[in-house]
Amino acid sequence: MNLRAVTRLCLAASLALGISGIAYGDTYTLTSTNGGDGYVVGSAPTYQLYGSNNGVGASYTTYTTTVSAPETVSFNWAYSTFDCCGSVWDPGGYVLNGVYHQLSTDANTQFQLDTSGVLTLNLAAGDVFGFYVYSVDSIQGRGEMAISPASAATPEPGSLLLLGTGLLGFAGAARRKLMA
Repeated sequence: MNLRAVTRLCLAASLALGISGIAYGDTYTLTSTNGGDGYVVGSAPTYQLYGSNNGVGASYTTYTTTVSAPETVSFNWAYSTFDCCGSVWDPGGYVLNGVYHQLSTDANTQFQLDTSGVLTLNLAAGDVFGFYVYSVDSIQGRGEMAISPASAATPEPGSLLLLGTGLLGFAGAARRKLMA
């Protein structure tokens, strides 16, 4: 294997590692508070999260993960509700380290549907991140968050620097071996 082939192999490996999504591949946990019957269909990174609708009162349904390494993530999200009285009764959004950030718009319009967008966040190792649907009364219909990756995750620049220097060392060792 010549130096040019080793260099191409190293470049391909760094590109492949650079587009892998850590939070996309981490293990997610579904939680529904207060005895709610919220559920998830699919699995991260593409899934639908449904809020509670079993009459238990206020209930958060969350689907979260603990981030294993620093990264930037980008998700497409779409909210809809089946609640008779509008999205104000079943709002949805994302949760980061226990802080809930509503993405859906509040409306008291019957069967108010559809708010959507792209969420991009810089996450640190150890952050607890995911999406939620809050069911204010858990009756008369569920709220839903549909989630999918918007683009590949971008590793922290320091991680890429570390990867690059390791690959250069590998290329140098391969070159010495080829010259010997």
